[in-house]
Amino acid sequence: MISKINCIEIPVSDMEKSIAFYEKVLGLEKSYEHPIWTSFDIEGTSLAIAVSGTKGEKKDAEICRSCTPCVLRYASGKDQQTRRPAAIFAIYLSVKDLDGQYHELKEKGVEFINEPRDQAWGGRTAVMLDPDQNILVLSEEM
Repeated sequence: MISKINCIEIPVSDMEKSIAFYEKVLGLEKSYEHPIWTSFDIEGTSLAIAVSGTKGEKKDAEICRSCTPCVLRYASGKDQQTRRPAAIFAIYLSVKDLDGQYHELKEKGVEFINEPRDQAWGGRTAVMLDPDQNILVLSEEM
């Protein structure tokens, strides 16, 4: 059986810019670096960024209300022939002081979708975007 998630990999278009965001803005420590794949350790789980070869597109800021980190939706292209499934995911990052982290990251220029808000499950969240518009959710247990 699965005992834990050991790595979550997300696509990026500019490795240098993304490393700067995750390392300098979010304060994560690199555990491995390669020109096309870099990982950061978060208490035994790796958050990896990998060059996707394509420019990141702005993602819909719809986060599943049940806090499921990955959902599948149908993305429409220019016509019926270009329709394809697209993964929409969010990575939830636990913090102890959501309001403090929110204000600190806003001052550093991080783009947020929403301000900190209470959730039905009892926690609080604030949704932000990385340089490639990947969805990151700061989450605080209450």
